[in-house]
Amino acid sequence: MEIPKILTPRRGMEAAKELLYKNCNHRAVLFLSGGTTPRPLYEALAKEKILKVGAVSLIDERYGDIMHLDSNQKMIAETGLIDYLKENSRFYPVLEGKTQKETTKDFDDTLRILFNSFPKSIGILGIGEDGHIAGIAPNRKGFTNPIFADKISLAGFFNDRLGVFRQRITQTFLSLSKLDLIIVLAFGTKKQKALELIFTNGPVEEFPARFLTQDGISEKTVLITDQKV
Repeated sequence: MEIPKILTPRRGMEAAKELLYKNCNHRAVLFLSGGTTPRPLYEALAKEKILKVGAVSLIDERYGDIMHLDSNQKMIAETGLIDYLKENSRFYPVLEGKTQKETTKDFDDTLRILFNSFPKSIGILGIGEDGHIAGIAPNRKGFTNPIFADKISLAGFFNDRLGVFRQRITQTFLSLSKLDLIIVLAFGTKKQKALELIFTNGPVEEFPARFLTQDGISEKTVLITDQKV
Protein backbone atom coordinates (compact mmCIF):
# COMPACT_ATOMS: atom_id res chain seq x y z
CA MET A 1 0.00 0.00 0.00
CA GLU A 2 1.34 3.40 -0.92
CA ILE A 3 1.04 5.95 1.90
CA PRO A 4 2.50 9.31 0.88
CA LYS A 5 3.59 11.64 3.68
CA ILE A 6 0.82 14.20 4.03
CA LEU A 7 0.80 16.89 6.72
CA THR A 8 -2.53 18.62 6.13
CA PRO A 9 -5.94 17.77 4.62
CA ARG A 10 -5.39 20.49 2.04
CA ARG A 11 -2.15 18.89 0.88
CA GLY A 12 -3.92 15.55 0.88
CA MET A 13 -6.57 16.84 -1.48
CA GLU A 14 -3.84 18.18 -3.75
CA ALA A 15 -2.19 14.75 -3.77
CA ALA A 16 -5.49 13.07 -4.62
CA LYS A 17 -6.13 15.58 -7.37
CA GLU A 18 -2.69 14.97 -8.86
CA LEU A 19 -3.33 11.22 -8.86
CA LEU A 20 -6.61 11.68 -10.68
CA TYR A 21 -5.11 14.02 -13.27
CA LYS A 22 -2.32 11.51 -13.87
CA ASN A 23 -4.49 8.39 -14.16
CA CYS A 24 -7.80 9.56 -15.61
CA ASN A 25 -8.60 9.93 -19.29
CA HIS A 26 -11.38 9.10 -21.74
CA ARG A 27 -10.53 5.39 -21.39
CA ALA A 28 -11.17 5.35 -17.62
CA VAL A 29 -14.28 5.04 -15.49
CA LEU A 30 -14.31 6.91 -12.18
CA PHE A 31 -16.36 5.85 -9.15
CA LEU A 32 -17.12 8.50 -6.51
CA SER A 33 -17.91 8.16 -2.80
CA GLY A 34 -20.14 10.42 -0.78
CA GLY A 35 -19.57 11.82 2.69
CA THR A 36 -17.95 15.03 3.85
CA THR A 37 -14.31 14.02 3.34
CA PRO A 38 -14.10 14.13 -0.49
CA ARG A 39 -16.28 17.20 -0.92
CA PRO A 40 -13.39 19.74 -1.09
CA LEU A 41 -11.72 17.51 -3.68
CA TYR A 42 -14.84 17.43 -5.84
CA GLU A 43 -15.24 21.19 -5.57
CA ALA A 44 -11.65 21.74 -6.68
CA LEU A 45 -12.02 19.33 -9.61
CA ALA A 46 -15.20 21.07 -10.74
CA LYS A 47 -13.59 24.50 -10.48
CA GLU A 48 -10.38 23.64 -12.32
CA LYS A 49 -12.15 21.79 -15.17
CA ILE A 50 -9.13 19.65 -16.03
CA LEU A 51 -10.26 16.15 -15.14
CA LYS A 52 -11.27 13.96 -18.08
CA VAL A 53 -12.93 10.54 -17.80
CA GLY A 54 -14.93 8.24 -20.03
CA ALA A 55 -17.71 7.57 -17.51
CA VAL A 56 -18.65 8.35 -13.92
CA SER A 57 -20.68 6.45 -11.35
CA LEU A 58 -20.86 5.95 -7.58
CA ILE A 59 -19.23 3.67 -5.05
CA ASP A 60 -22.40 3.49 -2.96
CA GLU A 61 -25.68 5.28 -2.36
CA ARG A 62 -28.23 5.80 0.39
CA TYR A 63 -31.48 4.36 -0.92
CA GLY A 64 -34.50 6.63 -1.34
CA ASP A 65 -36.08 8.96 -3.85
CA ILE A 66 -33.88 10.31 -6.62
CA MET A 67 -31.75 13.19 -5.25
CA HIS A 68 -33.16 12.84 -1.73
CA LEU A 69 -31.60 15.04 0.92
CA ASP A 70 -29.02 12.50 2.13
CA SER A 71 -28.12 10.97 -1.23
CA ASN A 72 -24.50 10.83 -2.32
CA GLN A 73 -25.51 11.92 -5.79
CA LYS A 74 -27.05 15.11 -4.40
CA MET A 75 -23.91 15.97 -2.42
CA ILE A 76 -21.65 15.41 -5.40
CA ALA A 77 -23.99 17.33 -7.69
CA GLU A 78 -23.88 20.30 -5.32
CA THR A 79 -20.10 20.54 -5.81
CA GLY A 80 -20.63 21.04 -9.55
CA LEU A 81 -18.52 18.00 -10.43
CA ILE A 82 -21.28 15.94 -12.04
CA ASP A 83 -22.40 18.79 -14.29
CA TYR A 84 -18.81 19.40 -15.38
CA LEU A 85 -18.03 15.75 -16.08
CA LYS A 86 -21.28 15.27 -17.98
CA GLU A 87 -20.02 17.78 -20.56
CA ASN A 88 -17.60 15.15 -21.91
CA SER A 89 -18.68 11.84 -20.37
CA ARG A 90 -21.73 9.99 -19.11
CA PHE A 91 -22.86 9.86 -15.49
CA TYR A 92 -24.48 6.63 -14.31
CA PRO A 93 -26.60 7.25 -11.19
CA VAL A 94 -27.74 4.55 -8.78
CA LEU A 95 -31.18 5.75 -7.76
CA GLU A 96 -33.85 5.45 -10.39
CA GLY A 97 -37.22 5.43 -8.62
CA LYS A 98 -37.45 1.63 -8.28
CA THR A 99 -37.45 -0.70 -5.28
CA GLN A 100 -34.21 -1.24 -3.40
CA LYS A 101 -33.84 -4.75 -4.81
CA GLU A 102 -34.56 -3.65 -8.39
CA THR A 103 -32.22 -0.68 -8.08
CA THR A 104 -29.42 -2.92 -6.80
CA LYS A 105 -29.90 -5.33 -9.71
CA ASP A 106 -29.69 -2.45 -12.19
CA PHE A 107 -26.58 -1.06 -10.45
CA ASP A 108 -24.96 -4.49 -10.68
CA ASP A 109 -25.72 -4.59 -14.41
CA THR A 110 -24.29 -1.09 -14.84
CA LEU A 111 -21.09 -2.00 -13.02
CA ARG A 112 -20.57 -5.04 -15.24
CA ILE A 113 -21.01 -2.88 -18.34
CA LEU A 114 -18.61 -0.22 -17.08
CA PHE A 115 -15.87 -2.66 -16.04
CA ASN A 116 -16.14 -4.40 -19.40
CA SER A 117 -16.25 -1.18 -21.42
CA PHE A 118 -13.31 0.71 -19.94
CA PRO A 119 -9.75 -0.63 -19.65
CA LYS A 120 -9.08 1.39 -16.49
CA SER A 121 -11.18 1.94 -13.37
CA ILE A 122 -10.53 4.25 -10.43
CA GLY A 123 -12.38 4.56 -7.15
CA ILE A 124 -12.35 7.18 -4.41
CA LEU A 125 -13.08 5.77 -0.97
CA GLY A 126 -13.27 6.99 2.58
CA ILE A 127 -12.97 5.11 5.87
CA GLY A 128 -15.54 5.38 8.62
CA GLU A 129 -14.58 5.48 12.26
CA ASP A 130 -16.27 2.08 12.53
CA GLY A 131 -14.13 0.75 9.69
CA HIS A 132 -16.74 0.79 6.96
CA ILE A 133 -15.64 1.40 3.39
CA ALA A 134 -17.97 2.10 0.48
CA GLY A 135 -21.39 1.37 1.98
CA ILE A 136 -20.23 -1.90 3.56
CA ALA A 137 -21.18 -1.67 7.22
CA PRO A 138 -19.52 -3.97 9.77
CA ASN A 139 -21.43 -6.65 11.62
CA ARG A 140 -22.41 -5.81 15.16
CA LYS A 141 -24.72 -7.18 17.83
CA GLY A 142 -28.18 -7.24 16.34
CA PHE A 143 -27.04 -6.69 12.75
CA THR A 144 -25.45 -9.11 10.28
CA ASN A 145 -24.60 -7.55 6.93
CA PRO A 146 -25.72 -9.92 4.14
CA ILE A 147 -23.15 -8.45 1.76
CA PHE A 148 -20.34 -10.44 3.40
CA ALA A 149 -21.96 -13.71 2.31
CA ASP A 150 -22.38 -12.59 -1.31
CA LYS A 151 -19.32 -13.61 -3.32
CA ILE A 152 -20.71 -13.20 -6.86
CA SER A 153 -22.52 -9.84 -7.01
CA LEU A 154 -20.91 -6.50 -7.87
CA ALA A 155 -23.66 -4.58 -6.06
CA GLY A 156 -25.45 -5.43 -2.85
CA PHE A 157 -27.98 -3.90 -0.49
CA PHE A 158 -28.98 -4.12 3.15
CA ASN A 159 -31.37 -2.55 5.63
CA ASP A 160 -29.91 -1.41 8.93
CA ARG A 161 -33.05 0.20 10.28
CA LEU A 162 -31.78 0.53 13.85
CA GLY A 163 -28.33 1.84 12.89
CA VAL A 164 -26.91 4.86 11.12
CA PHE A 165 -26.64 3.15 7.74
CA ARG A 166 -30.37 2.56 7.24
CA GLN A 167 -31.01 1.44 3.66
CA ARG A 168 -27.86 1.23 1.58
CA ILE A 169 -26.83 0.09 -1.90
CA THR A 170 -23.13 -0.42 -2.43
CA GLN A 171 -20.41 -1.96 -4.51
CA THR A 172 -19.31 -5.25 -2.97
CA PHE A 173 -15.78 -6.41 -2.18
CA LEU A 174 -15.81 -8.24 -5.52
CA SER A 175 -16.57 -5.01 -7.34
CA LEU A 176 -13.97 -3.03 -5.39
CA SER A 177 -11.39 -5.70 -6.19
CA LYS A 178 -11.87 -4.95 -9.89
CA LEU A 179 -10.68 -1.35 -9.48
CA ASP A 180 -7.25 -0.65 -10.95
CA LEU A 181 -6.56 2.22 -8.57
CA ILE A 182 -8.12 2.77 -5.14
CA ILE A 183 -7.62 6.23 -3.64
CA VAL A 184 -8.50 6.25 0.07
CA LEU A 185 -9.00 9.56 1.89
CA ALA A 186 -8.83 9.70 5.70
CA PHE A 187 -8.27 12.99 7.54
CA GLY A 188 -8.50 14.11 11.13
CA THR A 189 -7.65 12.61 14.51
CA LYS A 190 -11.02 10.80 14.67
CA LYS A 191 -9.73 8.48 11.94
CA GLN A 192 -6.52 7.57 13.76
CA LYS A 193 -7.92 4.53 15.56
CA ALA A 194 -9.56 3.27 12.38
CA LEU A 195 -6.28 3.61 10.49
CA GLU A 196 -4.52 1.57 13.17
CA LEU A 197 -7.12 -1.21 13.01
CA ILE A 198 -6.75 -1.56 9.24
CA PHE A 199 -3.35 -3.13 9.79
CA THR A 200 -4.39 -5.50 12.59
CA ASN A 201 -5.40 -9.10 12.10
CA GLY A 202 -9.09 -9.87 12.25
CA PRO A 203 -12.17 -10.51 10.14
CA VAL A 204 -13.32 -7.99 7.55
CA GLU A 205 -16.85 -8.58 8.82
CA GLU A 206 -15.77 -6.85 12.02
CA PHE A 207 -13.74 -4.12 10.31
CA PRO A 208 -14.37 -3.92 6.53
CA ALA A 209 -11.43 -1.57 5.84
CA ARG A 210 -9.09 -4.52 6.41
CA PHE A 211 -10.04 -5.45 2.86
CA LEU A 212 -7.56 -2.79 1.73
CA THR A 213 -4.59 -4.74 3.09
CA GLN A 214 -5.43 -7.99 1.29
CA ASP A 215 -3.10 -9.37 -1.35
CA GLY A 216 -3.95 -7.95 -4.74
CA ILE A 217 -5.73 -4.97 -3.19
CA SER A 218 -2.98 -3.34 -1.14
CA GLU A 219 -0.70 -3.08 -4.18
CA LYS A 220 -3.16 -0.83 -6.02
CA THR A 221 -4.26 1.25 -3.02
CA VAL A 222 -3.02 4.73 -2.17
CA LEU A 223 -3.90 5.84 1.36
CA ILE A 224 -3.90 9.62 1.68
CA THR A 225 -4.07 10.74 5.30
CA ASP A 226 -2.74 13.44 7.60
CA GLN A 227 -2.46 10.94 10.46
CA LYS A 228 0.52 8.84 11.44
CA VAL A 229 0.21 5.28 10.11
